[in-house]
Order: sequence, then structure tokens, then C-alpha cells
Amino acid sequence: MKRIALVALLVSVLAGIGCDNDLDLVSDWKEIPVVYGFLSRSDTAQYIRVEKAFLDPETSAFVIAQNPDSLYFADAVVELEDLTTGSRVALTRVDGTLEGYPRAPGVFATSPNYLYKIRTDDAKIFTDRDYRLLVSDATGRLITSAQTRVVGDYTFTFSSPPDKITFLYDNSVNIGWRSNENTAHFYDVGMRIHIQETESGGPGPVEKVLEWPIEKNILRGTSKNVNTFVPGVLFYQFMRNNLEVKSNVSRKFLYIEIQVDAGGKEIYDFLSVGKANSGITGAEYVPSFSNIDHGFGLFSSRYTLVGKNFTLSAQSLDSLKQGIYTKDLNF
Repeated sequence: MKRIALVALLVSVLAGIGCDNDLDLVSDWKEIPVVYGFLSRSDTAQYIRVEKAFLDPETSAFVIAQNPDSLYFADAVVELEDLTTGSRVALTRVDGTLEGYPRAPGVFATSPNYLYKIRTDDAKIFTDRDYRLLVSDATGRLITSAQTRVVGDYTFTFSSPPDKITFLYDNSVNIGWRSNENTAHFYDVGMRIHIQETESGGPGPVEKVLEWPIEKNILRGTSKNVNTFVPGVLFYQFMRNNLEVKSNVSRKFLYIEIQVDAGGKEIYDFLSVGKANSGITGAEYVPSFSNIDHGFGLFSSRYTLVGKNFTLSAQSLDSLKQGIYTKDLNF
């Protein structure tokens, strides 16, 4: 399974450093590297976005953003170094659109959509090891670097939750996971609820997936075992709030996927800094978190644990069909 979580907010970067006296983007066309990427042992391939930012005193930044030559280093060499062994592997430049990751339309040019890729088996990334990302030009001159430690593998705790989940109005479902690794700093937990809808006179059954973000930013404790508890009544309230009552549509519950995302401290800090000074009581200047040397962006690690094919107990299916919150949804 390949996933990517890359951010390319060059406009935000340019705005965020407007008060930084140490970085003058206008003078002498100084190129500022912007790098985003996450090492993940749960993915089949690793992708890193490497771009550049600068300002032309005579040209609008919005015009520059539409010129691919202004976004990418023409001859960048991107490598990943294992700081335990000193070994390095090179990443290959690919077009993200052809890899299945098109760039969202907006301010920036969408074609080409360059990313740097290496297959996970070739990257040889190991749990709790430190890795350094190096970006150089064709002459070997180092443009920028960044460092992170790799988040390890996770498994669900046995019977947490059970294969057949029972959501009770007055009780909670336990979701538990564990690992022997020491790098993850926080966790996000969510469910994907798969149902089938059939419309009277329609073409036939259609599968629908409901994304339920259960809890975010669960900080890691000292135990290798981590748990979160989901009040059962929230399941039925979520279904009521996310499905439209339609008399001509019948529905069938299929299964649930449970996903736990473990993230490194850099990701947590990146998200926390963005929220710290927001809102009406926030500071006038909102700082930007970056761990990219002489540049901007984020290089960190994560791991995604997905449990599939969880079903509902007979009791929960009955509540879904006849319960006070969901009886009008035609399950």
C-alpha cells in the first residue's frame, strides 16, 4: 500500500518568513530549498518533495509559481543516509502524477510534478535508527539536509477490538495497539465504515465509505501498550449525522477498517506550532516550524497500522437497524 502525505505550501513559507532578517529572498536571487517527506516502513515506496523558493523584485510570486523552472532544482541529487552504518542510497526523480499522486490545482504549476522516490525494500530503513536526507547539486555541493528517527512497526492488541465489535449506548469499545519501538511521539485513530446503498429503481448496489476521525494527537506514554476508548453511542450518532434519510434507499453494513497513525515528534511540533498562535487571542506573528537546514519544510517519520474486516455483533446490527439514532436510515 502506498501513501503519501506531502505539503507544498510555498506561499505560506514566503509569507511566514517575511519578518526574518536572516533570510533575504529578494537579494541576488537566493534559492531557498523547501523539502517535505516522511519515512514510513508501512509504505511500499518513499517519496520526498524537493523544491525551491525565491522572490523576483520585478515579478509577482503568483507568476513565478506557474513556472516549473522556478519550482525545481534542475540537477538535484537526493540521498538517504543511514547514520548507524554510514551507507547512502540515491532517490530517483519521478513525476508524481504518473505515480498516482497528482498535484492539486492552484497557485503552483501542476506539470511536471516532480518527486524523489525509492522503494522501501531498497531504502533499508530500520526501526529506531536515525537517517539523514541530503540534497546536493551535480557538483556535490550540499544544498540542504535534514534528519529524523524512524517510527517502528505496530500491531493491534489481541481482541482490542474483537473481530465482531459491539457498540453499546452505555459502554465503550477498547482499541489497543502496541510496539517495542521508541520513536513514535503521538497517534491518530480513525475508522472507515463501509456500507452498501441500493436506490429503488437505481442501477444497483453502490458501496460507500464513511471516514470517522475518532481521536487525534494521543501522546505516547511510557507503556508499550496504548489504548483509546470509543463510547458506543458515538458510532450511532456518527452514522445519523453522516447519512441522509432517504425513503427510497436501503442500506447494508459491510465492514469497518480501523487505522492508527503513529507520527514522529517533528510532525507533532509542526502541527502544534501552527495552532499555538491561531485564533482571536493568538499572537500577531505565527511562527513556522521547520527542521530543514538552511531551508523550510518537514522531514519526519510515521507508521500506519490498518485493521480490516471488522464486523458488527448481532446486537449492534439490531441497534443500527432499530435504534433511536439510526432507525430512519433503512439498514
